[in-house]
Amino acid sequence: MTDESRGVEAAGPPWSVDLLADLHSGVLDDGEATRLRVRVEADPEAQAILEALDATAADLAAWGSASAPPLPDAVAARIDAALVHEAQEMFGTAPVVDIAMARRRRNRRLGWLSGAVAVAAATVAAVVILVPKGTTTGGNPVAEAPPQAGQAAPLAVRGDHPEAAVGHLSTGVKDYGPLGGPERLSSCLQAAGLAANANPIGVSPGTVDGRQAVLVLLTTGWLAEFRLIAFTPSCGQGGSGVLLDKVVGK
Repeated sequence: MTDESRGVEAAGPPWSVDLLADLHSGVLDDGEATRLRVRVEADPEAQAILEALDATAADLAAWGSASAPPLPDAVAARIDAALVHEAQEMFGTAPVVDIAMARRRRNRRLGWLSGAVAVAAATVAAVVILVPKGTTTGGNPVAEAPPQAGQAAPLAVRGDHPEAAVGHLSTGVKDYGPLGGPERLSSCLQAAGLAANANPIGVSPGTVDGRQAVLVLLTTGWLAEFRLIAFTPSCGQGGSGVLLDKVVGK
């Protein structure tokens, strides 16, 4: 049993996986986390466990943004047959069945199931990855026009509060917006002095202090630290196009 009067001083080394997981997820108080972080940085075994937790968080984020695999033809045929049987039971024998309508009903059901799986994966990733505290801004609230139906609210970031974007980007969203795809983003990263093959945790269009941007969240190699970079839509074309480049979470 851990000696609560001594805190982390009595916990190791070797450090328990539960304690390192608490440090990684940010549930320890600030003083205890600072003391523990200084000690585990000199422990290769503890660092290996923290790196494994980082890799798990990244895998979960990627899983949450992955597209659902195509439905096998044999399964689709069985679903179509079941829908036809359902229509016969409802309307009697020898009905005129609209197969296209039946398939639309099937696709709606499959779409709901895929969406539920994606939401569950994103929720697990958000629990594992630390979202920095203190993102509340001062001043009076300003009313904003609600987004149109079926349209997600844009990701608006203030230059003095960049950590507000981490919660959204850490779910693994990969929306390249005006950049079009990962190839163009690689050019922007290279123009900004980063490795072209860097693998972002999340990418999303938005604004920085009202200016249109594409926000990119990268790991730093340090526990609970992330690098947030905001590019202009014209980045990589004769200039880096960097609007914002800050480390958050430290």
